[in-house]
Amino acid sequence: MFSAVHNYYEQMVYDQVLAYLSERGEGKNQELMEDVACIALNLLPPRYVRHTIDLTMHINDDDREKMLIQVQQAVIKAAELVKRRQHPR
Repeated sequence: MFSAVHNYYEQMVYDQVLAYLSERGEGKNQELMEDVACIALNLLPPRYVRHTIDLTMHINDDDREKMLIQVQQAVIKAAELVKRRQHPR
């Protein structure tokens, strides 16, 4: 219905999940990547936009860097949570 509306963090999270899991040799595990992405997105505040450029034009470099750090932290935490669930102690 509203195909243009999306969460601005989605692409940032997908990119970070791929980078983070690839560094660990797990970048081809689609199910793991999707689980980590879902949890990471739920850890972040929603930032819905109609067009990515709408937000990109209105945030400065410092805010963009803060968002990237938040995404990286959310991805790490999400990956740890998923790993713990897969291999409980």
